[in-house]
Amino acid sequence: MKKAFTMAEVLITLGVIGIVVAMTLPSLINRMNDKQNIAKWKKEYSVLSNAFNIILAEDIPICMYYSANGDCTYGDKGYLDFSAEFMEKIKNTLQVVSFCSKPGKVDRNYECDNYNSDYWKKNSKYKWSGTANIYSQYKALGVSKMSNPNSYSPYGLNAYNFYTMAYLLNDGAAVYFGGLWDGPWIVVDVNNFQNGPNEVGRDVFIIKVYSNYRKREHWMRPAGAKDTPGYNKAESGSYGCSSKIGLQTSNTIYDAAGAGCSAKYLLE
Repeated sequence: MKKAFTMAEVLITLGVIGIVVAMTLPSLINRMNDKQNIAKWKKEYSVLSNAFNIILAEDIPICMYYSANGDCTYGDKGYLDFSAEFMEKIKNTLQVVSFCSKPGKVDRNYECDNYNSDYWKKNSKYKWSGTANIYSQYKALGVSKMSNPNSYSPYGLNAYNFYTMAYLLNDGAAVYFGGLWDGPWIVVDVNNFQNGPNEVGRDVFIIKVYSNYRKREHWMRPAGAKDTPGYNKAESGSYGCSSKIGLQTSNTIYDAAGAGCSAKYLLE
């Protein structure tokens, strides 16, 4: 007589399998999503790099203001911004389907929505954008909740670094242009704010831009690149690709944990 499993044994086995699947499936999905986001990041960086090279070839000024020694600097209003010519060329080169900006930068109808509450969730015209005026909803790698709910940057990242102008591309990526704190900067959310996790190093990546018109030296490099001077300090997020390197709350995006993933993933 052949032995067979009893119904109870089968149900127990299926139950165990179900528990194992339930425990491992979320991490598997996260890894798959991360790989897709890395592939998108490589594509977006290539597109932006090509646009940047076109701008250099046409001798378009990158920054709005330059100091006497030729470096990008702050203007009379205290802003460190990309030039209007730069932004217009970027917009015409990339496939932009929507955009918004900080107050005073464009027509008021195109200002990023001002929110610090549930108002944004109900009324925002720009739900794809994680920054609205001076409020930042993005977070460093490994952050699971708001670190300072009542601040301008409830998740710790300073919105000034990427809220000057926000473009939504036809492939779903959101690209932010900002200044302040050693800027200017370009930040790329490969699947825009409506699709999480909205974490630096997972779906949010950082580009440093440098321009000196006297030296005629201009470049853009991903955060964490070895040949980017001054941004690879051991305490900085640009030093490596880990939630344990850098800050969970930071005034500067290159210090945020996960910043160095921007360069790391381009080399893989």
